Amino acid sequence: MSSGLYRAAIAMVGHERRLDAIASNLANLGTTGFKRESTATHEFVIADASSPVSRGIQLTTQTDFTQGNLKRTERRYDFALVGSGFFAVEGPNGEVLTRNGEFRLSPRGVLQTDEGYAVAWKSRGALIDPNGEPILVDGEGNVRQGLSQVGKLRLVDYDDKSKLKLTTGGFWEAPADLPEATVTAAVNQYALEESNATGVEEIIAMIGVQRAFGSVANLTQSIKQSYSRLTRSF
Repeated sequence: MSSGLYRAAIAMVGHERRLDAIASNLANLGTTGFKRESTATHEFVIADASSPVSRGIQLTTQTDFTQGNLKRTERRYDFALVGSGFFAVEGPNGEVLTRNGEFRLSPRGVLQTDEGYAVAWKSRGALIDPNGEPILVDGEGNVRQGLSQVGKLRLVDYDDKSKLKLTTGGFWEAPADLPEATVTAAVNQYALEESNATGVEEIIAMIGVQRAFGSVANLTQSIKQSYSRLTRSF
């Protein structure tokens, strides 16, 4: 394959992945705590003593962890994080992370997600009296019910968030060897964090990618036609 066709093919694959990321962002505009995705293309040189220097292309997907806007809900079990950090949740296969603080209370007093995953606490599992006084949560995640200290929500963070793996349900998993960082996020009760994707920006990006894809497709067609003419001349 010629270098021109090779680069055109890589560009089209990159644009296709970019469109997939934009489609996901648009589909999750109303998803609490959603973090938009973007793609990047990296070119690198492959040096081999036994062959000429060649170039490789790597396509990657990146998550934008910037803060989303807060929406006031007035629901006592809704929590939003402002700053860098995650709520820790007891998933079916171990601890997972989320920015979606739209929790509910089970009849047993377990604070949990809509999926039924228990919210993790700092030191031990804690129960909230479903028939007791309303809970109050401070910025550090300390939970009180009336005069009683219920516990402290487990908040976690990592300096290298690129190592986090997105799993089913919009949760993230951290590798076991990834060191935790100091959490700077503050908990806001009676509020939720909205998606950090915006419809207007994603639509504009989609139009730009579609135009770029069309340009590359036209270039590919031109190269193919040139090869056809050269082949016929022999």
